[in-house]
This record gives sequence, structure tokens and C-alpha cells, in this order.
Amino acid sequence: MLKKIKDLKNLKVIKNKIILSKSFFTKRNIFVGIIALLFLIMFIQIQSVLGSFSFLQGRDTSLITEIGQIKDSYLKLGEDLNAVRDFLRMPRVSYVGFTDIENEEENKDKNTNDVQLALFKYIEHIADSDAEAAKVVKNKNLINSLADSKDFAEFLKAAGLSISKVLEDPNGFTLRIDSTTGGNILTFYLSKDGGDLFYKTLYKKNTVKYENFEGMLSDLKKLITSDKDDLISAAKSLNDIKSKIAKTISSQEVQKILKTLQIELAPNFVEKDLKLTYSIFNRVGDLIGEIVVDTKDLKIILIDKNDDSITVEVTDIATAMGPFLGKLDTKTFVEKKALEAVTGLKETISDKGFKLLLSEAGLTISENPREDKARIYYDLSYKDGKVISTIVLEKATGTVNIVKPDGTNPENLLLFDPEVKKKISLEIPENIPDYGDELLDDSGTFNVLIAGKHGNLVDTMIFAHINENKRTIRMISVPRDLFYNGRKINSLAYYYGMPELKNTLSKLSGYKLDKYILIDMYAFIDVIDLIGGIDIHLNKAVIDPTYKTVDNGKAGTLHYEPGDYHLSGVEALRLARTRHTSSDFARAERQQVIIKSIQTKAKNFGLGDADTIYEIVKTVLNKTETDISLDEAIAYYFRYQNYEIVSNDVMSSGNIFYTPPYITEENCQKLIDEAYSYNLPKPECEGENHAYTLLPIDNNWNLIKWFFRMKFEEK
Repeated sequence: MLKKIKDLKNLKVIKNKIILSKSFFTKRNIFVGIIALLFLIMFIQIQSVLGSFSFLQGRDTSLITEIGQIKDSYLKLGEDLNAVRDFLRMPRVSYVGFTDIENEEENKDKNTNDVQLALFKYIEHIADSDAEAAKVVKNKNLINSLADSKDFAEFLKAAGLSISKVLEDPNGFTLRIDSTTGGNILTFYLSKDGGDLFYKTLYKKNTVKYENFEGMLSDLKKLITSDKDDLISAAKSLNDIKSKIAKTISSQEVQKILKTLQIELAPNFVEKDLKLTYSIFNRVGDLIGEIVVDTKDLKIILIDKNDDSITVEVTDIATAMGPFLGKLDTKTFVEKKALEAVTGLKETISDKGFKLLLSEAGLTISENPREDKARIYYDLSYKDGKVISTIVLEKATGTVNIVKPDGTNPENLLLFDPEVKKKISLEIPENIPDYGDELLDDSGTFNVLIAGKHGNLVDTMIFAHINENKRTIRMISVPRDLFYNGRKINSLAYYYGMPELKNTLSKLSGYKLDKYILIDMYAFIDVIDLIGGIDIHLNKAVIDPTYKTVDNGKAGTLHYEPGDYHLSGVEALRLARTRHTSSDFARAERQQVIIKSIQTKAKNFGLGDADTIYEIVKTVLNKTETDISLDEAIAYYFRYQNYEIVSNDVMSSGNIFYTPPYITEENCQKLIDEAYSYNLPKPECEGENHAYTLLPIDNNWNLIKWFFRMKFEEK
């Protein structure tokens, strides 16, 4: 009996197992298993595809084609996987990195029809102009109705107030409400530019927006009824302040101070932004101080315009005026320039960077200069004591001249151009060919413009010529001051875009630029920091007075002594950009050293450094404008990373360019102002070149094409 019961239990267990097996091997579970197997197979295939990257690294000549094939296969695999994910109702994902899919998705709805966009903009401008004109008409009707309203005039008369006529000036329309005892208490002003209407009291300014005159009139009556006493009181207080200032200005004491100091205090004020301003000028018309009345708080403020941090609030203007005028700096521009020159010379001679420059040149300069009533003399000598020249500062004008030991041949230090003194370092043929407009475009070469910007304008332009047969890279730096078609060439990108700069440089050089890349200088810093800095060696000292350093709280000059350096991104950028106290050629040599140092590190990057490469690419692309796609950039990296940089040349006034005479607009105007103040003839500087520029020697633009051919085609 027990045995039968046991057999029945075993039979039941077997039956349950059979039922469980049947429930597991359903059609649904079998299908899911097949899907899982497909996932596994596709995963193995992807791993195989990824493994081929290391094989491709050494086959740079066909990398573009092969990367394209891999990308295509990878996309197909990704699509298959997403089809499976769709069936399982899972979200789709991207299986491919570094593609343009997302950008295409973002830009597919972007309108690229420039003519259409411009026409829309023009129509919007017309609509805005019409709306502004209608706004002016509407608001002008409001203030005209206010000025013509007999009801409002009677209301004002009963309150001891009056209203003016609407007055027009070039910028707008004005309507005043005055107190018969306290002067102006409220002013309406309608701007012709935009059509905005606002009213201003002594202590507030509000924009007026009314659909009809009745609403405006009602609110205005309420304002006057509630604030009339305060407005009249404030107007009386302001009149008292103006009266005190006028009385103080005309007093014998102040007039005597003005005469002694040879300064002028304007008796009439300028009203703007709830402030009344009286200006103070020195003898040549430079603004040196102001008396400002804040009508909102009824405060009197004295301001020294040579030091904006000096702002004094006073209660008794009569007592404060004399001491304030006596503390103002009344020196003219010329006098300040002379003082600044004396201070600048003293600071320079004691500067560590300048001392290093002297030591490198084997020179000394007198730290205790000779001096007389008119001049200060610094002798520049060799270490054996032989005087080379004397730096002479004219006390009266601040002019600094270089004078020969015998006192002859003075030359203005600020106008000294070392490039003019240099012998032309390039032998230029007498007959330069006319190359015409044809562009060289060899199948075995690749040209790219590498540009850097620091702010709005392009700061660096390097024309890189890559020879795929010789596996070499030659570079020519184009000076930003090259003057072409009425403007400096580096401004083309700002006004017309990088494609125009690319086309212009192609035309000038005679070589077709295939691609361009514009890098923000801050990306340059980030990239060098991402690769851990760079190591360089300087054969010569570098000193740049335009970069100020602070060492133990003391300001000094950026300077590097000869030797080995490990530079961060900021340090490398400074070294790449500095060109003061050294030639353009020295700057190009330093840039070449930096570029080679970056290239050395780049050679060591492979697919194992994917994270670093990705961060570099992301950093650069965020601050880069280029017509190079991401796929192309990766291909170029592997293709050209082992090419040798064999030359880095610079076009400058040391070879094919010259510098036309120039004077800045600011200095020209200052010369005119100074001549006028001293009753001297007007300088003829307005028609001259007002900026430092470069032009080809003899204005022969074929020189540039000749220079490029000579440098790029040399063996």
C-alpha cells in the first residue's frame, strides 16, 4: 500500500515537471531566446569591428575610405539592434559615436535661404519703423491734447501751476509743467527714436503708456493733487542749490583760484538722468572735474575726473569749492606725457626683465642719469664703458630721443623701427613674374589655413602646405597687419566670415586653400593643459614688456632666460604670441618649437587614448569654427600625425613688406588740439595712414605669390 502511494507521488512529480517544461517552452519564450542569441552574435561582430581600428592605425594612406566603410557597417549593425529594441518595446539608442546624426537632426529644419531671411528682416524693419512712427504720432497727440486742454489749464491755475507749449528739438518733443514759485516740477518728453513717452520729476522718471487722453489726464490730475506740495518743495530746494552754486562760481575767491590755476568752470549745467552737471576744464579744454547735483536726493557731489574713485559729497558748496579746485590735477596732456615718460624710464631701467635684456646684449645703462633744466640723459654703453648712444628725455614735452654720443642725429624712440634698420634678409629678383589669377591645386598636396583669434579679430594666420608625396609640412605665417583692399587682412573674418578670408589668402598666395580652422586662443590653452603641458628649449632669452608679472607683490616684465621649460597652456600661449623686443622671425621660431612639441605628444596618442582624444576634440570643437568635418578631422589626425614640419616662415618687413608712414587718429587729434591751444599751425596729419600696416615692396602683389612658391617648392 505504501509503495503504491509512493509511486503515485513520483508520477505526480513527473507530471508536474512535464507541465512545467511545456509552460517554459512556449512560442514566446523560444522567440525571446532567439532574440537574445542574436544580440550575442551582433555583440561579437561589433567587437570584431572595433578590433580592426588598431589595424587601421598604421594604414593612414587609405584611412578616409576605410573609416567610411567601417562607419557604414557600424550604422547597419546599430539599425539592426534598434529594430530588435523596437520589437521588445525598448527605447532606441545611438550605437555610433562621432557622427553628424545629432547635428543633422538639429539643423534639418534650419532655413539656409539667405535671400529669404534678408527679405524677412527687411520687411520686419519696415513694420517696426511704421509701428514707431505710429507710436510717435499717438504720443504726440497725447501731449498736444494736454497742452491744448482748457480744463487742464484751469486745474493747473487753481493749483498755482502753469503748462508750456510743446517744444520740438532734433531728438524729440518737450512739455513742461511749472510752479509759479518753485520753477519746473514735471516734464513730459517724447523721443522721436522709438516713440517712447515719459514724464520726469526731480526725483523719478516713468514711462507713459495710455490708450487715450482721458486716462492720461485723470492720472495726471491725481498725481499733481497728491504730490504737488512735495514737487514744489523739491523744486524750491533745487533752485536754492543752483543759486548757491552760481553764487559760489561767481565769487571773487573762486574766480581768483580759477585764474591762478588757469582752469575754467562752466556756469551753466547739463541736465541728464536726474542729475545737473557743471564741468571743469584745464587751460587746453581737458575735462578735469565736475560738480554734480543729484536732483533725486538733492545732493551736491564733487568729482575728480582724473581719479574716478575720488567722489566727495558736500553740504556747503561755498566752503568746499576752493579746496576741491586746489586738489585737481590741472596738467595738460603734454605735461602728463612728460611725467609718464620720466616715470616709465625709471621703472624700465630697474625692471628685472630689462636688466636681463641688457645682460644678454652685453650692454649697460646709467642708473643715475645726468640732468639739466631741460633734459634727462641716460647713457647706453658696452660693458667696457664705450657709449653707444644716449636716451634723452625732453622735460617740456615728454619726447624721448635716441642721440649719438656727439649729440647729433636725434631720433624719436617711439618711432624707432628695428625692421627699417635691418638689412633685407631675402634676396629678391629684379623681375618678379606676373603669376595672374590661376591657383595652384596639386593632387599630391593639401593646404589648410590655421587661424587663431583672441577677441573679435584674427590674431594669427598660418598657411600650412602639406606634401603627401614627401610627407612634409611647410608653414608660412601671414601678418595680420597686411593692408589689402582698404583694410587689414585679419579683419576680413570679422566683417565677412572665414570663407572670405580663406578665398582672399588663396588669391594672394596663388595656392588654393582646401580647408580652414579658426581656433579661439582659449582652446589652445585647454588643449595644451589636457595633454599635460609641453616641454621646450629656448636658445635665447625672451623679454616682453607688454606682459606684466607679479613676484612677491612687485610688478615686473615677462621674461624667460635661455634653458628648458615645461609650459602650461597659458604660458605656451604667451610665448607663442609675444613679439616685443624680438623680430617676427624669432616669434615664428618659437611658434615652430611649440607646434613641434604639441606634435611630439600627438604622435604618442593612439586609440588607447580615446578618452583624452575625445576631450581634446570636444574642447576644440566648442571653441572652433571650421569647414572640416569630424570624420575628416580624425582621418587627418592619423594621416598627418607623423609628417615632418620642415619649415615655418614669416612674411614681414624683414623680407617682402614695408611699413608706410603712420600716425594714430588719437595722436593726430591730440597734436591738433595742442597746436590749437598754443596758437601753432595745424599739423597736416589727418590725411595720413592712421594705423600700423604692411604693404608689398613697390606695391607689387606678385611678391607674395613669389614668396610662397619659393618656400613651398624648394627642395
